[in-house]
Amino acid sequence: MPKASPAFQAMKRALLKQLSAIPLGKVVTLDQMACAMNIPARHIAYMIAQLSPEERGLVPWHRLVPTGCTFPVEKKQSPRQIEQIRMLAQEGINDPAAHVIPPPFDYSTVFWADEGL
Repeated sequence: MPKASPAFQAMKRALLKQLSAIPLGKVVTLDQMACAMNIPARHIAYMIAQLSPEERGLVPWHRLVPTGCTFPVEKKQSPRQIEQIRMLAQEGINDPAAHVIPPPFDYSTVFWADEGL
């Protein structure tokens, strides 16, 4: 796999920082995170999908929920979706919409191609 660009690495570090700061029992929606990070939601979804098992064990990735706080029925069969729903339920989150908070950090003015982040 090719090495990620410095901008992508900076975005991923910022995302991991965001995820680490979401408190137990709370969630942030994908569209909120995209706005706060000034990047498309699909980039965030890609970064989440590419997390290694070790990274998934270090950050509460499951607290980033789909826009609208609903899990599409057709995707409930995916192992990652099932794991996410289970992990949220363990935190007492059966209705994600009732637990939404804003993203912890605001990167909305960051231009990710800037080096030195």
